[in-house]
Amino acid sequence: MSNNRADVLRAARHILTDHSLADLSMRRLAADLGVRPNALYWHFPNKQTLLAALSDDILGEVRTAPGSLPWDERLAFLATGMRAALLSVPDSAEVVSSSWASGLSPKSIAIDLSSVARDGGLSERDARAVATAVCQLVIGLTIEEQTRAQMERLQVIEPSDRDFTAEFTDGLSVILDGARLRALAVTASPGAAESKEK
Repeated sequence: MSNNRADVLRAARHILTDHSLADLSMRRLAADLGVRPNALYWHFPNKQTLLAALSDDILGEVRTAPGSLPWDERLAFLATGMRAALLSVPDSAEVVSSSWASGLSPKSIAIDLSSVARDGGLSERDARAVATAVCQLVIGLTIEEQTRAQMERLQVIEPSDRDFTAEFTDGLSVILDGARLRALAVTASPGAAESKEK
């Protein structure tokens, strides 16, 4: 029985959930799907493109922020949604990080964050900087959280009292405070009203 791209990505998610990223190989994936490894190459020419598609699939679950919310609350909404999507699949933050580094993933969530920041009055450069800060906070902290969870599960280390949710909330708060200050500075600067009219 043939498998489509969605079947392959679903099986890849199961491997991450039940095992780890180290266990996600094209051979293992083919075995779980009951096909020969060559069959997977109809959908993905190599493992890197598979991981990029898996990254997009996982982050595709982040809902669009409601337009009725203020721009800074929309940033928080997207950041929180991104973190939730990554936490729902073990090792997914590492998958996203490698896919973005390879340039094989379009970084759609970063584009969305940047767009929302521009709605708040930030310049293109500052909006991109805010998006980068949010994405790196979410990905970096989630990699630590997921790695620690796996090490604790394997009993390599003892459980800790580290509160990753609080660290995320505090880090995001600092980023948003900075974004608001930049937005206020733009609004208060001479000629801001004229440039907005143009």
